[in-house]
Amino acid sequence: MAVLGSSSSNPPLLPDVLLTVSTTWSPPYKVKALVRVFGAGGGGGICNTRGGGISNSYLWAATGGGAGEHAGSILELDPSVTYTIVAGAGGAKKSRNSDGGATGNAGGLSRFSGSDITTITANGGGGGLVTQFEVIANAGTRSGAAGGTGGAGELYCYTGGAAGSITKPANALVSNVCILTGGGSVGIFNTGFPSGSVTFFTGASDRTIASGGGGVNGAGGNVTADTVAGRATWGGSTFGPGGNNDYYSAPGFGLASHWSPAPVYPDTDAYEATIDFWNGGSLMQRINHTFTTTEKTMSPPGSGGKGCTTNDSNDAWSSGANLFGGGGGWATYGGGMGSNWQFMAGGKIGGGGGAGGMAAHSGSIPAYSGMGGQGCVLIEMLERIA
Repeated sequence: MAVLGSSSSNPPLLPDVLLTVSTTWSPPYKVKALVRVFGAGGGGGICNTRGGGISNSYLWAATGGGAGEHAGSILELDPSVTYTIVAGAGGAKKSRNSDGGATGNAGGLSRFSGSDITTITANGGGGGLVTQFEVIANAGTRSGAAGGTGGAGELYCYTGGAAGSITKPANALVSNVCILTGGGSVGIFNTGFPSGSVTFFTGASDRTIASGGGGVNGAGGNVTADTVAGRATWGGSTFGPGGNNDYYSAPGFGLASHWSPAPVYPDTDAYEATIDFWNGGSLMQRINHTFTTTEKTMSPPGSGGKGCTTNDSNDAWSSGANLFGGGGGWATYGGGMGSNWQFMAGGKIGGGGGAGGMAAHSGSIPAYSGMGGQGCVLIEMLERIA
């Protein structure tokens, strides 16, 4: 069988090229390619109540970052031209060890340009947003950070997924509460999916609440807070949206509505097997893969991170996203985040970082938010041009 773009005198095409740093590049021969450009994700917002608990008259709430834009064109690339790649930097994490909150850092712009083509541009996602709800009697809403938009691609421009919103109804109690949302996902086929939203009802006494990040085929799970001490949801994934209102009290446990069994942690043999599996095939083939029952125990590309409301470092691993997904919100209560945890709520390849925060903590270790996913350029080879 003939191979597209090859013959006895015409060698096979190059493998797909993924460039995650700013650089220059030229193909070894003339090719037609689908060039995808991904803006960087915004970093999550941050809040901390280091002074030993939030008073009963106000509440800090923070959202995750928006995902970067995804723009693409089909181009003829020439070996005599040097193409310039700009890979936007993900929004940096924020830290805070004093009472209060701070907005996250925006993601950077990504670009693919050359003298013989129309430049492709994908804008970065917005940094996470923060609100202080000051009066119990008043209702309020904190909208999530926006996804990147307004770029340029001759084939398409998909807006990045936004971070989920936070709603406080009138007369909702706000004592000892830290409310966070995850980051948005990159739009692979259309506008990206948001992280889960949070609604905090009257009478709630939750200490920490965190929603899951957006996935490439579904939003993170929404949280409707009640009287449970800690409430979190799973991120969206290639399978669909994350389950709503999952509650877990130990690492790796959740209701049956989440998209897969417990995540595989990076210090296990099973995790290494997962990495080996997903290293086969092109990046987009892995995103579009049809999963078997066995594979559903893995964390596939495109998965958003799970919301985390415990102080257990093993459970914190699950708040990190996979390729193109948004990080999960990450909150702790009455205890610090270990210094080695600070990268776990980040988005990956354009995904927004999850918001971070602590409630009722009086120690010296700061709270951290998740960083935004790095921007990149993906060059998918279609055919060699003779």
